[in-house]
Amino acid sequence: MEGVFVVLIILIGIVISILVNNHFKLIPLPMIFIAVGIGLSFLPPFRNFTFDPNMFIFMIIAPLLYNEAQSASRYWIGRGAVNIFSLSIALVIVTVILVGFSVNTIFPMIPLALAFAMASVVTPTDASAVSAFAHPNPKYQVPFTILQNESLFNDAAGFVMFDLSLLMFVKGNFSIVEGAESFLLEFIGGLILGAIVGAVFHVLRSFLISLDDDSPIVMLVLELVVPFLVYFIAEEANLSGILAVVAAGLVQGVENDKLQLTASEVQLVRDNVWIILEEAMSGAIFMLLGLTLPSIIGKIIQTSSGLIVILVSVAAFIYIFKLLIRVLWTRYLVWMHLDSGNRWKDSLLMGVSGASGTISLSLAFLFPESVNQNALTNRDTLIFIVAVIILISLTVAAVMVPKMTKDETKRKDKSFAQWNREMIMVTMNELRKQPENHTEAQIVVDVLSQQLHQHAVTNIRKLKSLYKAAHATEVDAITKLHEENKITDDEFKYYQEFLSLSLFTVSNNIFKNIMLRIRFGIHIGRLNRDIKSVQDMMLTSPLIAEQYYWKKEFELHGEDLAPIEEIGFNAVMKQLRQNRRDAATTTRELHQVQKYYRERHRRIGMKSPDPIILYETFLSAFHQEFLFLQDQLTNKQLTVETASQLQKQIIYDELAYIKNSASYTATYR
Repeated sequence: MEGVFVVLIILIGIVISILVNNHFKLIPLPMIFIAVGIGLSFLPPFRNFTFDPNMFIFMIIAPLLYNEAQSASRYWIGRGAVNIFSLSIALVIVTVILVGFSVNTIFPMIPLALAFAMASVVTPTDASAVSAFAHPNPKYQVPFTILQNESLFNDAAGFVMFDLSLLMFVKGNFSIVEGAESFLLEFIGGLILGAIVGAVFHVLRSFLISLDDDSPIVMLVLELVVPFLVYFIAEEANLSGILAVVAAGLVQGVENDKLQLTASEVQLVRDNVWIILEEAMSGAIFMLLGLTLPSIIGKIIQTSSGLIVILVSVAAFIYIFKLLIRVLWTRYLVWMHLDSGNRWKDSLLMGVSGASGTISLSLAFLFPESVNQNALTNRDTLIFIVAVIILISLTVAAVMVPKMTKDETKRKDKSFAQWNREMIMVTMNELRKQPENHTEAQIVVDVLSQQLHQHAVTNIRKLKSLYKAAHATEVDAITKLHEENKITDDEFKYYQEFLSLSLFTVSNNIFKNIMLRIRFGIHIGRLNRDIKSVQDMMLTSPLIAEQYYWKKEFELHGEDLAPIEEIGFNAVMKQLRQNRRDAATTTRELHQVQKYYRERHRRIGMKSPDPIILYETFLSAFHQEFLFLQDQLTNKQLTVETASQLQKQIIYDELAYIKNSASYTATYR
């Protein structure tokens, strides 16, 4: 039970971090995760927090790499095979050797084997973390594609070099021949094993699709099993579990390419599940570092207060030297596919983008407790050095990558939000032009209009003020009718009561809600003498129930509520339209008030919407949005990227409507 509680707190911390990052873009998300983790470390469940790094890699790193691999471009991997070998194997080996010898020379208290191990830990790159800092810029598509492909394979190379370094540390000697044999066996063996297991699951999933047994639960569970099974089998066979997972993911990606428009529901569900899992697991990695850092720093300070400065110096040296090697390597030993005209800038970008991240953290926690030769080379200090390198690399990337990738020549295009608003407004105007099916068209217009204000916060005071102003306008209109003897005294009296209760209803809270449900339920029960009517009315929103209540009240006295409401409605809408013209923009509060009065008017004075016509009208709206999208693309007003975002928005809206279509008829009946 305590473990479940810990996981829930970490998940809440991840959510808080993402919310903070949404409003403070200048701070890299991984750093926010670490900061929140440090904050959580002071809570009782996390004091002296420890975790099993092997289980951590099995449960988090393996599925993360599997998803990255299946999402990778097989085309670019094939074209960039030389670069992948150069960056993921050759550069890793050279960096480990040069950095290891340099650290041992400048800081002789660090044994050579542990220096190699530290270098192995920080060589894997986190392309996903860095890509979040970059501006979309076609000029740098090739460098970032190379970085993505590199990060898939240099993780495994880092793991293998780390294992060899620790073996060298434990044994005290090292054979280059044995090391090379072990490296090749783990590397190539892991790839072959992962490809075989991935192919088996690929055949199984394809067979299930052919039998029409491809329900999301079946296909998704089979896919989620793959990374854990592959990693476990590879590690048991003393092969690279990480590379086996990457190979299995690449094979699975081939299957995804072949699916295209088949098994569409499975693909949609799978993508959404992986998006959530990837974000949660990536956040958990950095948060775990934040949880453990306070206790690690505390132990280091207890050993020697000046040790922190030395450790930071070691970390800074490793990062700078590693960056220098990487820049020179990418300048002279990487094929860029296209000539950008500025190779040094490309190389510097690839250098600072090679930030350490999730894999480096995982490897750092694999340092064994037995590593404890002196104050500078125990497990806590080594983890601290790696943590500082990660923070430095992410900070440098967060500062430099956005500046380097900013396209100064790019024209000022409309944002996605602006295009989305324009698309909705055009669609609403087209629906308003339809002379027939006014009830159904107005319902769809109200639903679309709600999208325009979904990201605004309701100002309760302003909302109440608008309702009161609308109420006063309607009272004046009805009073004028009474003074002109166009309605009777009874109609005037009961309509005033109706308006007073309406104002009471829209300023709803939980206590008013309960009281109104009871009142309307008793009233309908008294009229119909039917317990089911009472139950239905108590389960109906007071905003809706109140209008049926007053229709019945007027009918009891042989009067018609609809004509009077028509006069009041027109007066209110005229006043609200004036408010909209006076305001700089149509506010969320104004929309809510207009929507309430339109719905009230439909329920009292208009026929109930026809479910079939309502369905057709929604389809017509979505079709109109697609037409808008097509027109803008044809006229070259839209970029493909923005068009894809808008298309995705329309598709999601369609799916949401299909799922909830029955509720629309019930809500607007």
